[in-house]
Amino acid sequence: MNRVALAIRSNLPDEMDWALQSLVRMSFETPDDLHFDRYPALAPALVEKLNLADQFRDIDTYTFQTDSGEVITTDDDIGLFGATAASEKVRKQLDKVLEAALVLRNAAINPENARHLSRSKVCVDALVKCLTLPPDRPSLVELRQYCLDIVESVALFLRPTSSQDSLFRALVGYLSSDDRGVLISALRAIARLVINVEANLLQAVDRKIVARICALILLEDEELLSVCLDFLYQYTAAPENIELTGEVVDWRDPVQQLIRLLLYQAQEWPQQETRLTGTVTLDKKPPPSQPPELPNDLVHELLSFSEPERATQWMRACFEEDPDGDVTQIALWKAYETRFEEYVKQGKKLLPAADFIKNVTTAFRRAAAMVVTLPGGQQKFIIKGIRPREVPKSLKGELYLKCQWMSPSPNWQSCAGTFPSVKDLYSHILSVHIPSPHEAAPPPVQQPVPQPASTATGFAPIPSLPMPATNGTAGASPAPAGPPINGTPAQSADTQMTDAPPPSPISPQTLEASPAPAQVHEATAAESAPQSSLPALEDQLPVQYFCHWNGCTRFSPNGDSDRRKVISHVKTHIPDPDHNKPVPYNGRSPPPQTTASGSLILDTSISSQNVVLVSKTTTVDEHGEATGIPLTSCLILRNVARSETGKSLLSGLETELIAVAAVNSPLRNYIADLLDVIEEKRRTIE
Repeated sequence: MNRVALAIRSNLPDEMDWALQSLVRMSFETPDDLHFDRYPALAPALVEKLNLADQFRDIDTYTFQTDSGEVITTDDDIGLFGATAASEKVRKQLDKVLEAALVLRNAAINPENARHLSRSKVCVDALVKCLTLPPDRPSLVELRQYCLDIVESVALFLRPTSSQDSLFRALVGYLSSDDRGVLISALRAIARLVINVEANLLQAVDRKIVARICALILLEDEELLSVCLDFLYQYTAAPENIELTGEVVDWRDPVQQLIRLLLYQAQEWPQQETRLTGTVTLDKKPPPSQPPELPNDLVHELLSFSEPERATQWMRACFEEDPDGDVTQIALWKAYETRFEEYVKQGKKLLPAADFIKNVTTAFRRAAAMVVTLPGGQQKFIIKGIRPREVPKSLKGELYLKCQWMSPSPNWQSCAGTFPSVKDLYSHILSVHIPSPHEAAPPPVQQPVPQPASTATGFAPIPSLPMPATNGTAGASPAPAGPPINGTPAQSADTQMTDAPPPSPISPQTLEASPAPAQVHEATAAESAPQSSLPALEDQLPVQYFCHWNGCTRFSPNGDSDRRKVISHVKTHIPDPDHNKPVPYNGRSPPPQTTASGSLILDTSISSQNVVLVSKTTTVDEHGEATGIPLTSCLILRNVARSETGKSLLSGLETELIAVAAVNSPLRNYIADLLDVIEEKRRTIE
């Protein structure tokens, strides 16, 4: 190999021909045998030939003098003038340079050789010299491509310090080229050149070039698409670069294209096939023993009607149709009479009992009055086809929301408040059940309208509701106060069954508390102490919070000191704001049938169908990890999300990203990280 190196440096035509031809053949057939570290003189000899490329700057041109004495140089790449400046001797010299460049190109594919060349400043300068030759010389196209390939291999081992680096500037000059091969090599070389550099070199790239590269990702050219994405990943890694593009680059179109590329060349794989058969029926809930308590606002609305419309609206508010349900006629009438008894004393007239029973069919067309003979021969007069509601229904046809906060002890009564909206229910929970230790006591509860106290068959008597005191302790009722619940002394058993109007909304800054079970006896003792001592006692007690919604034991038995955490959990129990709207269903199938008694029945004809779950898997490596165009697209989106304009660019696209993550398992974790960045950016801006 030393003889080969000496033959190249000898400049003897025969020796050079033999040496270069041998190296070309070896670099192609057995490239692993070509190691620059083993033969130190070989690489400098080849680079020396590469340095001769500067003498071909005027190749493919023709110079002549006009009659006026003016010297003109023009292109003569196909010999139109018959006397090109590239003589046969120059052509042979160019061939030797091309052979030397080809050997360097093939040898640089080996990372060890590439590292060896990167340590040679003479080699880097020779590459810059070749890359800065005139781009419009056809004879130099091959040399330029070889040099770009060499730079592509050695770029990973170079560390340019600024955007004024000669090699970096030479490569950037090729980003506006119309030659596909040149553009691909230049983009790949730049991406590798800046990958290990902390300085933001790409900030110096012209914004119009960046816009051009963003437009190129729309093409269906996998190789060009891949290198464009590699460049954009490095470019967007510095968030300020996105802002610098200004109005020249509209990032909304590239973002949409990047989301589409998340499933680039995805292969569909059916995961599972399931056949659903039969009818699904939920168990019936037993009907309530009595009609629901009506809020004061609804009672006042009913009082605005005259009979028989008032009776009709009351029945619709307190009862619902149920083919299997029935209510005794006397219980129905007594419930209505007791509800408005105090208003009769004020001059309001009620519908007579007989007319009231006849009016049932006006309120419920499918209901009917009938007589049932019991086994003992006794007769029972009932209304068939209705049952009491769980919660009242407004005159607008919307169901009220019932507070399902249950007592943690069987000796205490649970909350029975009903509210017209989710907001009112939420405010009620914050102020009554999870109050803040620093929050004033809840406002006085309005005295509810008297409830039915009938002992007729089918209904249990409803106790009268005393007026609670404003400080949260027991009111006029002589019943003893129960232990405190979530931070405030509990009201009496009667005051817990209150039908209070919704309190005013609580500000987001309000905090709420609950004492730990171990301090119940202390809090109980505090109730009997003078009120002036209560603040000092509360300051000494650590606060714990609980959730008692419908028997929830999420924070039992010790509670949690983070009130915000408990409130966030309670929100999962509260219905959605559109709880009164019809439930959406697949438009290709009829909706499920829901009975008034709480049964849900799915039609057999729609429950028997094939369900095929399909995954769309994109490119993965040998370890099963995501790679290729989809992964690079996801990483670019993450870079964009971190920029100042990331929130506006990706706002509203979370659903599309989640849909991709649902079917593309290799990208699932990367998309999850992207969604976290979007959410974090949104919170930061807000």
